[in-house]
Amino acid sequence: MKKVLTVGLLSAALLAAGAGVAAADPLPIWALPGLDVGSLLGPTVPVPTQVLAPIDGLLKLISG
Repeated sequence: MKKVLTVGLLSAALLAAGAGVAAADPLPIWALPGLDVGSLLGPTVPVPTQVLAPIDGLLKLISG
């Protein structure tokens, strides 16, 4: 019983230590080799998703 409790506590501690918010660097958008335009085009990338979100919501509503 003591061994099971010890392993359980150790597992919980390791999981808690490894928990956190995952974040990734934005992918570069290469115009030419060595010329990254990701900082210029980055703000425009989510626009299609935001524009189509109401249509997606309507399709989900219709399809159930």
